[in-house]
Amino acid sequence: MTGAPEMARCNVCGELHPVATMVTAHKLPEEVPEDARRERPAPRDWWLSDAQALHAEHPRSFFIPTAERSRALVPGELVKLGFAYGPHADREGEGHLERMWVEVLAQGGDGGALGRLRNRPVRLTELEIGDEVAFGAHEVLSIDYGDEELGYPQGQWPIVDRAVLDDDRAPDVVVRYESPRDDEPETWWMLVHKSGSGPTEESAGLLTDRFPGLAEPLRAGAGVWDLSGGERESARWRRVGEDELSGGEWPGLFRWLERTVGELRSP
Repeated sequence: MTGAPEMARCNVCGELHPVATMVTAHKLPEEVPEDARRERPAPRDWWLSDAQALHAEHPRSFFIPTAERSRALVPGELVKLGFAYGPHADREGEGHLERMWVEVLAQGGDGGALGRLRNRPVRLTELEIGDEVAFGAHEVLSIDYGDEELGYPQGQWPIVDRAVLDDDRAPDVVVRYESPRDDEPETWWMLVHKSGSGPTEESAGLLTDRFPGLAEPLRAGAGVWDLSGGERESARWRRVGEDELSGGEWPGLFRWLERTVGELRSP
C-alpha cells in the first residue's frame, strides 16, 4: 500500500499521529462460514514469515511471544501468522504480506501446530477463510492473549512521556493517577525525569512488548513505582512505600500531575 498514513488526533496531547500508533492495527478474527471449503492447500507462491528471524533482526521494533509460549499452544487459541506471497515475491522480503488470524486445531511435532484460517485474505487468492494451515512455533507473530492470562486489561492506553517511545527509554516513574480523559477516572502515567518531550498515549500491549517489567505494576493496578534497575527488556520497577511518598521528590511529582491534568483538560 502507498500514500499518506491515516491520521487521528491524540486525546492527550491534541496532536495528529498515524492511526497505527494509536490503535491496535490488525484484522479481527472472523467467523468461518458453514459453507467454507476447509481445505489444506499446499504452499506454492506463498509461505509463512519466520517471526523469530524478524525479531532477531529488529529486536526493539518487532515483538513476538516467547518461544516457550509459542510451542505450548492449545486447540482453540488464536495466533497471528504472516502470509507472504508474489507473483514476483522471493524469500528476501519482496512481494506482499498479509497478517491473518489462525485458530489452533491441534498440536503437531516439534512445537508445530495445525490451524484454521479465521480471516478472508484480501489479495492472497490461493487461500480462503476456513482453510487449514500447518505452521511452526517460529512462525507465530502474536497470540491473542486473554486479560486473565496477562493479569491486566489490555485495552488500557497509558499516558507516556514521548521519550519512552522516541528514545526507547524505560520510564523512571510509573504512577496510577487521575486521568485527563473524560471516559475514565484514573490512568497510568509513565514519566521520564526532565525529558521536556511532553505527553502522548500508547497501548499497554506495545509498552509491555518493549518493557516486559511493566507488567508488574499493570497487574497491581495501583501505586507509585520507580525504576529500580535495568533498561529496555531488562528494566524493572519497585513499588514505592506509602511512608516514602511524603518526602523527597514525590510531593513535587503529585503537584506536577495535578497541574498537568488541569492543563490537559483545558479547552
